Amino acid sequence: MKTVDFIEVTNEKPEIAVAIKVKAISMEKLFEAMDGAYTKIMEYIAEQGKQISGAPYLCYSNCNEDFSQFDVEFGMPVSETVVNKDEIFMSQTYEGKAITATHKGSYSTLETTYIALMDYAKENSLELKGVYYDYYLNNPAEVPESELLTRLVFAI
Repeated sequence: MKTVDFIEVTNEKPEIAVAIKVKAISMEKLFEAMDGAYTKIMEYIAEQGKQISGAPYLCYSNCNEDFSQFDVEFGMPVSETVVNKDEIFMSQTYEGKAITATHKGSYSTLETTYIALMDYAKENSLELKGVYYDYYLNNPAEVPESELLTRLVFAI
């Protein structure tokens, strides 16, 4: 089953977002942290009377060489700013050139699309900036795993 149809170079527009950052996390602890972070963010947005304006994202940065540890930002785009509170803060998504692809299928197979994007960058002499986004375009509670869509954005 093919998980990615095509890779393209895009010019990303920034979005303001409510976010939580976790430093030096491992892949094993990532999914455990994910549910709690998104729940806190959504509750805070609702508490502030604001609206979510885009797909939730996960931004990876400061990755070590084997991607076993990295900093992550869990975020939700919003149409209006909120006041920072505890670990919740206002952020902005990446602005600038990127290579992108939409992955279809299980999150457990995302690595195949990551590799395809990295290979594309290498083959086209594009320098990756070390900032990677996963945008979750639909909800695993609402669609079958085989229909999950994740937009991957690698800053160049």
